[in-house]
Amino acid sequence: KVLWWLLKLVWSPLLHVSLLAMGVVLTRAEVVKGLEPLSAYDVAGVRILFRTFEDTCPTPALWERPFADLFPCFGGPEAAGRAFAALDTDTNGLIDGRETLAGLTLISKGHLSERMKLLFDIFDLNKDQQLHFDECFLLLRRSMMGLRKMTGIVTPPEKVIHNMTKHIFKSATKHRNSAINLEDWFSWWSTDSSIRSALKMITWRPEDQRGLPTPDLQVNVDYTKGAADEGAFENMLGKKPQSAQASAGAGDSSGQVIPVS
Repeated sequence: KVLWWLLKLVWSPLLHVSLLAMGVVLTRAEVVKGLEPLSAYDVAGVRILFRTFEDTCPTPALWERPFADLFPCFGGPEAAGRAFAALDTDTNGLIDGRETLAGLTLISKGHLSERMKLLFDIFDLNKDQQLHFDECFLLLRRSMMGLRKMTGIVTPPEKVIHNMTKHIFKSATKHRNSAINLEDWFSWWSTDSSIRSALKMITWRPEDQRGLPTPDLQVNVDYTKGAADEGAFENMLGKKPQSAQASAGAGDSSGQVIPVS
């Protein structure tokens, strides 16, 4: 039983990513209990929240009182407290502000292009309309984590996320020491079949993807290659892949990331 549990721990996120790569939509996302008021936001409303967060929150992390002030949709401290507890999965009394806003951006109402543009802006830490390698990795990792906390959708191993980041820079013909712009970001996510399949889980209306590249123009990339032996087993043994060092959110440390090949 222990062996089966360990194998499931390693392979279930990889299987999830593989199914997405084949264009399989697993399920439509649903907001977890206690966070239902968040589903009322549209992308314009989340952008206002993001500006408020930047103007009023001195740290990347939120504790319960600032969270309740930032999200008045819960209507009172009791409901806001339950929502905060649902997001505070490590029970340390803090949640990552950008991670929370990223998850909310993904589940918000609006065209996918507007949502993905807001994600770019949230993690454009230098405000220079560019994402450097560590910012891009942070965007993917924190966005997926925020979405997992709000919907329960499986998060792929960090090695898979790191492979995605490398491919973004490779497809944009940018070196790891360079940066991608909004056009590069759009070109990747809008034509990547794995990402487009995943986004179907949070596509609420047909109009949300109108004008985006059709399946015949999308590209299949296997991001799970090497992830089982290099990433998932390291996590299982308590080791952190180098890519984890790039995160700069609450409770993370910054460091060197692996160069793009």
